[in-house]
Amino acid sequence: MRSGNHSFIAVLMGILLSVSASAAESSFPVSAKRILFLGDSITHAGRYISLVETQLRLHGHDAVLINLGLPSETCSGLSEPEHPFPRPNVQSRIDAALEKVRPDVVVACYGMNDGIYYPFSQERFQAYRDGINRIVSKVKAAGAKVILMTPPAFDSMPLRKQGKLLPLGKKQYSWKAIYEDYDSVMQRYAEWICEQSDHVDMTIDLHSAVSNYVASKRKDNPDFTMSPDGVHVNDEGHAVLADAVLDAWGLAERIEANASLAALIERRQLIMHDAWLSEVGHERPGVRAGLPIEQAKAAAAEIEKQIQARLVRQRDSEKPEYKDVHHCYFPASKVPGELALFVDYDLWIPAGVEQLRGIIVHQHGCGGGASNAGLTAVCDLHWRELAKRWDCALLGSSYEGRPGSECRLWCDPRKGSEARFLQAIDRFADTTGHPELRQVPWCLWGHSGGGFWASLMQVSHPDRIVAVWLQSGTAFGYWTSGDVEQPQLNSSVFDVPVMACPGVEERKHIRFHRAWDGLHGMMHAYRQHNAPFGIAPDPRTGHECGDSRYLAIPFFDACMQMRLPERKTPSSGLKPVDWTQAWLGSDSGDVFAADQYPEERQDASWLPNAQFARQWAAFLKVGLVPDSSPPSAPHSLQAEQRSGTTILTWRTDADFESGLRGFRIEKDGEVIGRLPEKSVSRYGKPIFQVMNYSGTPTQPLTAMRFVDDRPTEGTGVYRVVSINTAGLESAPAVLQVSVPAKE
Repeated sequence: MRSGNHSFIAVLMGILLSVSASAAESSFPVSAKRILFLGDSITHAGRYISLVETQLRLHGHDAVLINLGLPSETCSGLSEPEHPFPRPNVQSRIDAALEKVRPDVVVACYGMNDGIYYPFSQERFQAYRDGINRIVSKVKAAGAKVILMTPPAFDSMPLRKQGKLLPLGKKQYSWKAIYEDYDSVMQRYAEWICEQSDHVDMTIDLHSAVSNYVASKRKDNPDFTMSPDGVHVNDEGHAVLADAVLDAWGLAERIEANASLAALIERRQLIMHDAWLSEVGHERPGVRAGLPIEQAKAAAAEIEKQIQARLVRQRDSEKPEYKDVHHCYFPASKVPGELALFVDYDLWIPAGVEQLRGIIVHQHGCGGGASNAGLTAVCDLHWRELAKRWDCALLGSSYEGRPGSECRLWCDPRKGSEARFLQAIDRFADTTGHPELRQVPWCLWGHSGGGFWASLMQVSHPDRIVAVWLQSGTAFGYWTSGDVEQPQLNSSVFDVPVMACPGVEERKHIRFHRAWDGLHGMMHAYRQHNAPFGIAPDPRTGHECGDSRYLAIPFFDACMQMRLPERKTPSSGLKPVDWTQAWLGSDSGDVFAADQYPEERQDASWLPNAQFARQWAAFLKVGLVPDSSPPSAPHSLQAEQRSGTTILTWRTDADFESGLRGFRIEKDGEVIGRLPEKSVSRYGKPIFQVMNYSGTPTQPLTAMRFVDDRPTEGTGVYRVVSINTAGLESAPAVLQVSVPAKE
């Protein structure tokens, strides 16, 4: 998979395929189920814990990491006189933490605050040691294992430059006026922690990790620091802490995570951190309250679904379907008017295309499940055939499905998603070698909230859009009722071909009737302006996408044939709708050439040509489009002998009209297998890339791979036959294989 600047990093298949093996062989502490982190503000920040969890998940471990770090906290009960409140002491809450969390492992990191920023004192040191020993005793008594981590290093350099350090001999020190050689105190504390390795299950030296890293950086940059205030490390420092933990835990190999996976893990950590702090209780003023723990767990479970989808996506990234897929990521923004959610974009470009003519945009709907579905949009073999036919790129997105957030944070493009979409196109233009992406027109397909988005994008960019398919979604009913700001519709908006496709079951649905009503209302309003707008209610579905692809693909095919500029003059702009080829259809599915329509033309659905009119009429009656053409034969059939088996792999092109249902595998004239083994038909026809609710391939992506494990030797002939969803079969791909006899 090819990538842009904020790209998914292609992961070595050997690492990812060993996930189950590594999980089975895992040792302490990664085999634990619940790992509790206790500590001060450095742990409270939580960044290093999120980084550790991300690597655990990528390596196939599913331990739950619970962060109960608390700002200002000590384990000793000490507090400098100038501190605005008595520092909280972990001893006051550790019993409740152990009882409520019930961890298998407790990781404790204290010391930075326990020295209270004074020169070394044997009395304070003893209080620190006593506090650590009490933690160890209580954790062991609760039946959990103990990991002690040293305090990180204190960096005096930035504060010395600011004149904020105090020399030895002063009467009073504090977190605002720190002893200039405070790191020597931390070093003493760290050495003692490391000496406890015989009394606890593990010790981790964060002090040396930070000190060594900073020293190495200062060889090239004497002003380098990771702790602008001397105490709290920045993101780079948290990465150093995470690396130290992971190395100690035996995970020396780092798998670079895609950015959205890391963002989701961090967001879930923040939600659960706040909730657990409130659930357990603490003495520190000024800490924001978290959600009730059960409510937080529900939100975390929703985020977990998105995490799982991105883990699968990362494991799938070496599959052939991701070849020639480019990726870019934009983080959530806190700037007013910019997109407040993160978003991933994928762009697939057909092999061998020198000059792209357009972009086919597949926009998912609202919610975490729809966001997950967007991760596979560009891998859809059927939609790729449309892209190949017209030398177009295929673009999919996956917006963050943040629990509790409104879908309109992204599905209203005026709230930042339009700008992000255009930024993504610019970035792809820079990274793919196709600068023409900045100018080529778009076909917009949107489901539910994606239809809401597409209907508003049509208003903003009518001169850029070939055609729009609104699958059970539009903003029209929301802007006419005043629920969202009504856009200004100029005359060019009514020049864009649109096909709406609600499910008949939505008509009386308590929730989804708004899609039905909105699309019908939009169609009638736009047709009053003689807009090329049609509606194709699916008689077999509700809000799900069902088999609408079998009409959507020929719709875009007809519109691109009519509207794309000639290959020789790509910059000449879109051609206008050709009304001389148009047909019109009634609500009952009767179709006529436009100039022969017997009733009020503005009440009829516009259809781009005669062929599509026949397909539309069939779809309205039975929810299917007829097809009598067989698919093309598979190609690139190969065989590999491994451990007494023959592994067959191949590639194929999906049938343009009917897609791909599966394959039949034969050897020497005998059927030895089928892919898939069982037809799955939850949403629409059974197809090879099993469709989800949102109309994209289900994860993980199905492989064109068959293992013949029957004992065999000598010469055999394999045949692989493609079957489309109309049940029509291709010519076979044929391969003769010779298996040497065993000695």
